[in-house]
Amino acid sequence: MFDSNERAGSDRRVIAIIARHEVIEMWHMYRMRTDYRERDIQLPKEVKTRVISGRRERREIYRRQVARQEWGHYAIERYQATRMLPWTPALGLSMLIPGTLFAASSANQGITEVPLTMLVIQSALITIGGLLAVASGWRILTQRVRSTDGIPLESLGVSSHALGFTSGAVASEPSPSGYRAGRLMGVMEADVAVGEWQVVEEHVSELGWHPA
Repeated sequence: MFDSNERAGSDRRVIAIIARHEVIEMWHMYRMRTDYRERDIQLPKEVKTRVISGRRERREIYRRQVARQEWGHYAIERYQATRMLPWTPALGLSMLIPGTLFAASSANQGITEVPLTMLVIQSALITIGGLLAVASGWRILTQRVRSTDGIPLESLGVSSHALGFTSGAVASEPSPSGYRAGRLMGVMEADVAVGEWQVVEEHVSELGWHPA
């Protein structure tokens, strides 16, 4: 269930469809219009009692509420999920490889014969490049662990079985980083609940006091 924070017609969301710990599709959802649905809620009756002149009397109070919920009618564009190559591993390797080559060359020449500036540069390349490589690997590992979080596709007004997804497929918002929309696979429409039910009317009826 989504929070209503934009006006109808301007609401756009990017949803990742995850199955078996992998992002398989990217959905772009556009709210076309806003509708409202109502329902009647019958509350448990309230019973009050009293004793007058030795006689026990009771009164039954019935309450009924009318609740309303906002719904959005969405157009959904389905795209094939494409994995983006992170820039940190490439940058880390571009620094780590030259630094390693410089270090190997310095070892062949002898530490005492290598200028101090060259030693500082190769140490910085190896250190920074190694940190970037480790950070990028940790980011990919963390992303995969969190990829199981999400909500059932039925919460978006669609059927996972009808779309051919395996059991356990979920929708994630926000979508995991490192993915982008690829080839367009189709367009569909769905009604999605926006916000919670809000009580807009309340009706009370009773028959008055009568012998218990």
